[in-house]
Amino acid sequence: MLARPHQGQGRRLPPPSLLRTLPTYSAVVTLAAAIVFIGVAGTGERVPLDDWQYLLFVALIVAGELLPVDVPRGGGRDRVTVSSAFAFAVLLLFGTLPAMVACALASLAADVPARLSPAKVAFNAAQYALAVAAAGAALKWTGQDLPVESLGTALVASLAGAGVFFVVNHLLVSPAAALLTGTSLWRQVSSGLPFKVATAGVVLTLAPVIVACALTSVWLVPLCLLPVLAVYVGARQTVRDLHRAMYDGLTELPNRVLLREHIERALEDASDSGHRAALMVLDLNDFKAVNDTMGYAYGDRLLQAVSARLASALDPGDVLARLGADEFAVLSAPVHDGRYARALAERLGDAMCESFELEEIVLDVRASIGVALYPDDATTADMLLRKADVALHSAKDSQQPVELYAVAQDHYTVDRLLLAAQLRRGLENGEIVVEYQPKYPLRGGRPTGVEALARWQHPELGRIGPDGFIPLAEQSGLINRLTDVVMGEALGQVAEWRRQGVDLRVGVNLSPRTLLDANLPQRIAATLAAAGIEAGCLQLEITESRSVPSGPVADAVIERLRVLGVGLAIDDFGTGFSSLVQLQRLPVDEIKIDRSFVANMDRNTSDATIVRSTIELAHNLGLTVTAEGVETESARRQLAEMGCELAQGYGLCRPVSAEGCAEAVRRFAPAQATPGQ
Repeated sequence: MLARPHQGQGRRLPPPSLLRTLPTYSAVVTLAAAIVFIGVAGTGERVPLDDWQYLLFVALIVAGELLPVDVPRGGGRDRVTVSSAFAFAVLLLFGTLPAMVACALASLAADVPARLSPAKVAFNAAQYALAVAAAGAALKWTGQDLPVESLGTALVASLAGAGVFFVVNHLLVSPAAALLTGTSLWRQVSSGLPFKVATAGVVLTLAPVIVACALTSVWLVPLCLLPVLAVYVGARQTVRDLHRAMYDGLTELPNRVLLREHIERALEDASDSGHRAALMVLDLNDFKAVNDTMGYAYGDRLLQAVSARLASALDPGDVLARLGADEFAVLSAPVHDGRYARALAERLGDAMCESFELEEIVLDVRASIGVALYPDDATTADMLLRKADVALHSAKDSQQPVELYAVAQDHYTVDRLLLAAQLRRGLENGEIVVEYQPKYPLRGGRPTGVEALARWQHPELGRIGPDGFIPLAEQSGLINRLTDVVMGEALGQVAEWRRQGVDLRVGVNLSPRTLLDANLPQRIAATLAAAGIEAGCLQLEITESRSVPSGPVADAVIERLRVLGVGLAIDDFGTGFSSLVQLQRLPVDEIKIDRSFVANMDRNTSDATIVRSTIELAHNLGLTVTAEGVETESARRQLAEMGCELAQGYGLCRPVSAEGCAEAVRRFAPAQATPGQ
């Protein structure tokens, strides 16, 4: 009648010990109501079932109970009904026992069709009966006889009784809700109290108006239902508007707004209990291709199927939300540690492995998932969302199904911003140094090519490898400046080696982002001219594990580099984005097989097969092949037998200074050629 709390999505189930306590509490309340009912009946009151006016009120109470308004609040729902106004009017007009019976009948009329368990049906009827009995006792304690004969003398007493009715009802419901959700009793009592007081006050203060109408003419009572119905219609429309504002229209999952409320409440609970909370952000891989090839109708049906699949893989208390497009989020609390969160994320990923069938069309969908933990990674809802999103992008970049947030992934922290400013200073102060790693011919002879590898000699942190500052340069807009510095150093060194009698071609790593710089070919041409060497002495290496931009600007830059005569190689071949497409699109003259395949050739026949097939493919396309990560003589011999032309790795020569590289090339003798070649 007043407000029945409905368990919203995201309430984690309480421990089994608490769930076992709930039936006991329900039984105690039901027994207490039965005792009170017998006691009130023993006073001589009777239930006027033969009075059509009483039956009219009972019908109005039932009608109000069957037309509830579910108000979204705090991620759950509070069910507000107007039946309380008519129930309290029955108390004033007919007495305590008739009001208890009317409330019990209305509760049964609402709960039985809903197929609630007998225990819940009995508890709901009992709590209302006890609240009415307490209100009746309060009225009699003030000296007010029931039924009332005049509203004027009973007005103050009725307001006091309404207050008692609300308090008793609220105090009876709160322990049950606390046991059901596993939260503290105080949290249930105090949660949303202003809202509950306001709604109860509006509904219960309508009772004296109904009583006044009944004392004047009982035919006025149904008219009281008209403004109530107007309020009901308006409230239902408001609820629909709130639902649209807080739930996704396609999947009916909570949206970002409601998810944020869930997160805030979960973090508050976790803070009180000392537990952790985990937020997972999930993105479908290549979902755009579904919309592009099959249409948005299929894409929508796929999203609905995905949401159902994900929901089935979650624990009962987890929250599943749709953030937008093909991105979902899962909130799990409490969790023990990162391993538990990773296990849940992997379970979600495994749930996506089974194909989806949409109208006889079978679709395979995979997902990338980023995970962030409270309080380990963030202490606010907004920060937790951002950290989970950072982890998601890390998962996509590394092509891993699941990644937990790590500070090293985050290119937007305060430390990173400070480091970006220091990188700018380092570029100006000459802190970027270049080391070189020779590429050795597997058929014998001296190396004719080297790879230039940038290092940041930080004055306080020491030497930082490329993984530590290249992403930072990309994010801070310094990548073009860094490319120019490394290019100038490498080409200047090629010219110096020539003066020393060492003729080498240098390979310089190129960030795919620089292909969007229309001035790149012009700057490279100027650097070549300044060094006094021809374009053929330079090879640009584009990392295949990073997506190469497409479009008019990138295509024009690549074509101008080809016309200039600069060599182009695909680095880390086989690890990333559509290798065959890259070979078809880019005017490359060399591919470099990633070390992850080369290092395990001795132990993994699949890796050896991939390497052999890649070499054959490259030769069929007229390309040179360099194997990276060569650590052993057996790997070197095996690659030579497969027909691979070049090799580099720690087993041959580590990255060294310009002087060390020249010395390594000079001391290389033909006798070091691979035996049998």
